[in-house]
Amino acid sequence: MTDKRLSGLPVVAAGGRVVGILTASDLLHRVETQTEKRKSWFASFFADPDQIAREYAKAHGLKVHEVMSRHVISVRDDVSLSEVAEVLDSNRLKRVPVVRDGSLVGIISRSDLVRALSQVSVGKPIERSDDATLQRDIMEKIRKLTWLDSGYINITVKDGIVEAWGMVPSADQHNALRVLIEEVAGIGRLEDRLTVSRPSAGGWV
Repeated sequence: MTDKRLSGLPVVAAGGRVVGILTASDLLHRVETQTEKRKSWFASFFADPDQIAREYAKAHGLKVHEVMSRHVISVRDDVSLSEVAEVLDSNRLKRVPVVRDGSLVGIISRSDLVRALSQVSVGKPIERSDDATLQRDIMEKIRKLTWLDSGYINITVKDGIVEAWGMVPSADQHNALRVLIEEVAGIGRLEDRLTVSRPSAGGWV
């Protein structure tokens, strides 16, 4: 792991079946470095014996199967990158093994997704649509949003320059709306006239 600068390794049995994963976190609390977890006598009395046993094995074990994490989340080799990103994010993982027919064929990490993003042309110049088409496309996208009331938003377009008017209830929704408008193909520039304001019983404040 040190020589190859790896923070995690899949562990496989005969035939390539994934049986565990060994990560830097599994080696964090070791007796050799005097970093093993220690509980007070009082805490140990109420602690789960199985948990204490697992911690002891991780701190003292000399074989991979004694130290590795046995709960392994993996992905098939035919899933989309968006599904991989969701698995990594929802489970707070840095990497997942990739399997085909139950056997390991690779491993994909957060850095692999960043590398894939770097190879995509972001902000590539494209042919501009006419103003009416741009205005329609933007409003259609806004009306599909479940987290924003489009009734308070007005969009005008002139010579490819988009002006956004209206009110949004939070800074997060304001930022997301800007991103949505700017990713519409063909716009020249966004003039942001939006106001962050929250509705109250008497109206927006």
